[in-house]
Amino acid sequence: MEKKPFFQGLAKKTIALALAVMLWAFTNFELDVERDVRIPLHLSGLPEDLIIVNNAPENVDLSLRGARNLLSSFAFSNKSIPVDLQKTERGVLKIDLKRAASQIVPRGIDIVAARPSKLSLNIDMLVTKRFKVKPVLGEPDSGYEISKKIKVVPQFVKVKGPASQLGKLESIETAKIKLEGEKAEFTAPAQLQLPSQYMEVLEGDHVNVTVYIKDIILSKEFRDVDIVPRNFGELEYTTTPELKATLVFNGPYKTINDLTSNDVKVFIDGAEMGESRLKRLRVKVQYPSSDLLKLTKTSPTSVRVRVKPPPPEESPET
Repeated sequence: MEKKPFFQGLAKKTIALALAVMLWAFTNFELDVERDVRIPLHLSGLPEDLIIVNNAPENVDLSLRGARNLLSSFAFSNKSIPVDLQKTERGVLKIDLKRAASQIVPRGIDIVAARPSKLSLNIDMLVTKRFKVKPVLGEPDSGYEISKKIKVVPQFVKVKGPASQLGKLESIETAKIKLEGEKAEFTAPAQLQLPSQYMEVLEGDHVNVTVYIKDIILSKEFRDVDIVPRNFGELEYTTTPELKATLVFNGPYKTINDLTSNDVKVFIDGAEMGESRLKRLRVKVQYPSSDLLKLTKTSPTSVRVRVKPPPPEESPET
């Protein structure tokens, strides 16, 4: 009877199948295969009155050795390395990440290395304290100054954060408030600047700051300014003291800086003599920007004027 084709070369087919199975098993179950995987780190259970004050890594890189199929299955398992902090106390907590990772690595897989291998967590008490707000100001424009105490609303804020860090603070500063271009009272919002990423303002991170800006008032003195006689016509007269004056002005920075002695007119008015031969005439001063500038000193304030009598008329010759 003739053999069917399927059974022809059966021995060779059996050997080929056996070799294929062995190769598949060798490929998928070889124990010496290594693979690097990145696993998220999951911290949990920290008591509400504690806070971690250093940055923990988000992931741990593991070097693993084991069967290829086990490694492939684990790499796509969405596992995370758990770290339970329920019994944590204030201080430095050291964690062996290789040991922590062993909780999630299945049997048949060895952890060759973990990077980082150790984790140190600085644990501090989480407290709340009240601080005064300290506004930080820029420089006003030239010729202007802050006229009185700055107003801050609210004046105090509550800050939550690590006890060791809050204990070093005396106040909470604002971001710098620009004063350029400001020439009068104004109110502006200012963001609070916390010195640590682990601190939090409980009642909003802004305050309103009112700043009072005014002109700087300066004094300026002119000496030996000529006192000019006016309206004396052909009268002959003498004056006491000498016709020189000292003047002092007060006014806003820019206005008074622009004032020169040539802008100032100082005089006595002969029309005020009337029929008098001897009289004190008030020293008068005219100057620009009289609505902004104030004359605070005039010396002398008056001048003594003596009018010479006219010469006697000569009698006609007889």
